[in-house]
Amino acid sequence: MRPSSRPEPGFRLLWSATTVSQVGTQVSELAIPLAAILTLHVGAFGVGVLAALGYLPALLVGLPAGALADRLPRRGIMIAADLARFAVLATVPAAYLLHVLSIGQLCAVAFCVGTMSVLFDVASPAYLPSLVAREDLARANGRLQISEQGAAVFGPGLAGWLVGLIGAPLAIAADAASYLASAAFISRIRHRQAVPQRRADRKIPMRAQIGEGIRQVAASRQLRSIAITSAIINLFGRLMVVLVPLYLVRAAGYRPAAIGVVFACGSVGFLIGAAVADKVAERIGLGRAILVGGTVASVALVLIAVPPPDLAGPFIAAAMFIYGMGALTFTISNVTWRQLVTPDELLGRVTSAMRLLTWAAQPVAALLAGWLGTQLGLHAALWVGAVGVLLAPIPLLTAGLTAQPPHVEGAAMSSNSSTA
Repeated sequence: MRPSSRPEPGFRLLWSATTVSQVGTQVSELAIPLAAILTLHVGAFGVGVLAALGYLPALLVGLPAGALADRLPRRGIMIAADLARFAVLATVPAAYLLHVLSIGQLCAVAFCVGTMSVLFDVASPAYLPSLVAREDLARANGRLQISEQGAAVFGPGLAGWLVGLIGAPLAIAADAASYLASAAFISRIRHRQAVPQRRADRKIPMRAQIGEGIRQVAASRQLRSIAITSAIINLFGRLMVVLVPLYLVRAAGYRPAAIGVVFACGSVGFLIGAAVADKVAERIGLGRAILVGGTVASVALVLIAVPPPDLAGPFIAAAMFIYGMGALTFTISNVTWRQLVTPDELLGRVTSAMRLLTWAAQPVAALLAGWLGTQLGLHAALWVGAVGVLLAPIPLLTAGLTAQPPHVEGAAMSSNSSTA
């Protein structure tokens, strides 16, 4: 994975799986709420409940998912999660064609897909260090994010076009197919990772193993501060993102295709951030990149609440553009930091423990968005999110992130040292 060499075959397949599944995910990110809004005529509170059910599994199964990723082969977990997401999402266009689609089914689908996504999203970054060398982790994380954010650029436009052409429920079929393709790519990875925990360790109760991951994060000032900042951004930022499609439809009069264009334009910033994050970290240091990225991301979201409805589209696009550059620098840098300082046998549990506050914030944000949007109005609710997100950089300022992460024995092993 050095600049002069090609990525390892196993990583190329993981990269391909990420690319195709993320394009499909971007379609559903827009199509599922639009199916509720346009097809089933659901209001602000219903949209908030739907979003909350998609986020709730992260809170309910996130910590057990980390323990499973340290007990079972991570590659197998990812394949199973992809196949399950394919099957569940395929029920939406089928129900629509049979004229039985309901908000209850959309809620159930959101919950099931959210559960499988948690399993996949914990296993994937824990699996990555077994495919690439320690010194190439930042570049590998950056390439995965380039694919994810490239999908975020083209996906919303594709989603808006598909929703306008065939309707939101049928557009979700594209996401279902993408997970099937992702499973096919991952199944072709020949590298067989050893199960991180020794057989004797797997006899320890899962609750005790989960506690070990939480203690690992709590004992690290850097990891703890990163987790708190991520939670604040997700609480108030997600509150705003949940309301943006509804705000653009109800207050600004935007059609689905126009909403897709707004999100696509803003997502260019995510793509740029993914492309340059490893270079920023190399230039100013990994810890400083975390601090700068988190601060830029937080301040940028204020722009969503600033304009009147008739200027909402351009301002939201600009806010997402700037936010994307900051957020991806923050994300890639802190994921790399975690992979470098965490022993392989703890990486799944530390990943889930790091995300615990973030996962807890997401369903709260979705429900709060629905309640505030109903009680205060959509624009006022966006201002609540804008003020709250400015608190996010504070924990990073006291985290001691100016030093480089220490080397930890057993952390971020290369594919040669962790092959069964």
